Amino acid sequence: MKLPRLIHRASQQPLKEQEQTHLPPSYKPLLQPRNDCRLLCILPGRISDPVVCTTSVINLAEAAGRYDALSYCWGSQDRTRPIICDKATFNITPNLEFALKRLRAPDIARNFWVDQLCIDQDNLREKEHQLGLMADIFRCSCKVLIWLGDEGDESRKACKMIDRMLRLNPMASPIKTDRNDVIALKKRVTIASDQLKSHGLPSPKDNGWQELRSLLSRPWFSRIWTIQEAAVATNTDFLWGKEYSLSWQDMVSIIVLVREQLPSTLLGPDIIFRGLPADSIYRIATTMRRLKNHTLDDTFNLALTYKAYGASEPQDKLYALLNISNSAQTADYGRSTELTFHEMAYQIITKVYQEIARPPEELSQQQWHPYPGILQGPHLRMVALICAAGIANQQLFLPSWVPDWTVDSFPAPIWTRKTCYRSPVPANTCGWPGAQPTNHVLERSTISNPNLAEMQWSAESRTLSGPAKLPDTLQIKGLICDVISRRGFAKVELGKPLEHEEQQKALMEWLLEADDMANLGIETSYSGGADAELFRRTLLFDETLIHPPEIERPELLKALRFTKSSRFASTMQRKLQPWDYLQAIQNIPGRAFFVTQGGRMGLAPHTTHMYDKLCILPGFEVPLILRPEGNDFRLVGECYAGNDDMMPGGSEYSQMTPEWITIK
Repeated sequence: MKLPRLIHRASQQPLKEQEQTHLPPSYKPLLQPRNDCRLLCILPGRISDPVVCTTSVINLAEAAGRYDALSYCWGSQDRTRPIICDKATFNITPNLEFALKRLRAPDIARNFWVDQLCIDQDNLREKEHQLGLMADIFRCSCKVLIWLGDEGDESRKACKMIDRMLRLNPMASPIKTDRNDVIALKKRVTIASDQLKSHGLPSPKDNGWQELRSLLSRPWFSRIWTIQEAAVATNTDFLWGKEYSLSWQDMVSIIVLVREQLPSTLLGPDIIFRGLPADSIYRIATTMRRLKNHTLDDTFNLALTYKAYGASEPQDKLYALLNISNSAQTADYGRSTELTFHEMAYQIITKVYQEIARPPEELSQQQWHPYPGILQGPHLRMVALICAAGIANQQLFLPSWVPDWTVDSFPAPIWTRKTCYRSPVPANTCGWPGAQPTNHVLERSTISNPNLAEMQWSAESRTLSGPAKLPDTLQIKGLICDVISRRGFAKVELGKPLEHEEQQKALMEWLLEADDMANLGIETSYSGGADAELFRRTLLFDETLIHPPEIERPELLKALRFTKSSRFASTMQRKLQPWDYLQAIQNIPGRAFFVTQGGRMGLAPHTTHMYDKLCILPGFEVPLILRPEGNDFRLVGECYAGNDDMMPGGSEYSQMTPEWITIK
């Protein structure tokens, strides 16, 4: 929808800088780098005119409320578009040029903070100081303007759709105590597909819905730096194209409506499985509330929450979160990414074992879980770190127990679903977009577990880190309980829509291969045979999240077309119900089916090899896959092995004796 030009008459004159200089804009000196910043003044012009601007250096406290801050994605890193800045030609990225032309007023100058022109990107020390100020820069701005990009083919239809959606009665009168309270509406009206017309909305076949999806999938919603920029803002608008705008409150309303009240497959059946990039609005709103309540997360917890978000610089997967965490760490681009990640993992593990040595009443409780409202003690912090690590989740050269935060495509963790109790959802409970369809909510988890596996650092192998040395290996007491004897080779890629023909074929091949491999588990001592129920429980991780009524919607069946093929119907021996298939195909991408020497069946990372070991660690609710390397091991990742008897508390577990395991 169109909104009036966002011009603040009180702040239109170029701000007086502290010291004049004729250097290029990125090199004007910051006399007090920890307090000063550069501001950009865009001079008036028509939409077709070249961008002309000036820069100034000013104390941030003096500039508060007299400029707008721009939140955007660089897009291409190549600076190919020339503008005139301080009477000199200066190249910027194409996406920023589009943004500056949109922000420029025809008759008055306007002041902005824009990272590409206000930070010397080639000066690492300055960059580190300015990144430390970024939260204050966005917080002190008059308004944060989020640039979603140039006008696309979908803009006009998407804006018409938004305008119609905002007129709906269910969203017209939320209880407003802050700009995110629309997320916590106490009463939600669900609109079925056959009710859309009566609410003034087009039919599900109208291509306006796909245009809306395209808008809600723009890159801004999946970049790591945008989290901080939006979370600290007090006044925010979204802009795109030459004339379209939307307030933050209205964007939140649209997301809630799409994800909570309209038919769940209206924007595509894969939304149920994959969510929308714009679901980030929910996570940002949660971070906003925690900032407002002064209950800051630490960097590790934020890194878990936003692990799937992208960054151009690998260190930024952590550095972009520092200003909204309780960490005192500062950015240091002089250190390698590997060393930064290594040190963080070492510090977390060390602190976990210091914490669990304290009396239970003194243990700190924080939300280490990716679902909201779940407080847990430090032992699950160790579980979260180890299950986020492993060579299956690494592309940098790191010890296998260190999470690689640059990997942003990974299966949903198994451990988060095996450590929580469930209870029915109250009528006023806020669902969590992107979570699997369920009529239960994760309620709570164990606060403390004194039986966490014993751990000690190995003194033999260490990496130099300034004056200190970081251990490359850790030793932990656990149980090696089985060996992978066969693993599947059929592969279902992560991140691709499950209803696409290529994915449908891959799912069919994966299930047929798993069904054939399950025959190897018939002669087992613990299961009595690989029957259909055992096979089903393995594929579903022994939990039922989807129930028969939820599969009756015909649009969901698009993801199960492969089950209707003649080959699948005639070959598959252990057939499942449609609702079981719908849940199973969410667990399969990125994982391989395996059978062990002991006859167990399970799902593990696709990088699992034959002769890898199944390991059980006290305090963990899921097994780990370890790869032997001499007398030591490398962690591959977490898995599901379909037999609770071998887990802590089980009859098989009680008969085994833990041993020291070295993981490097």
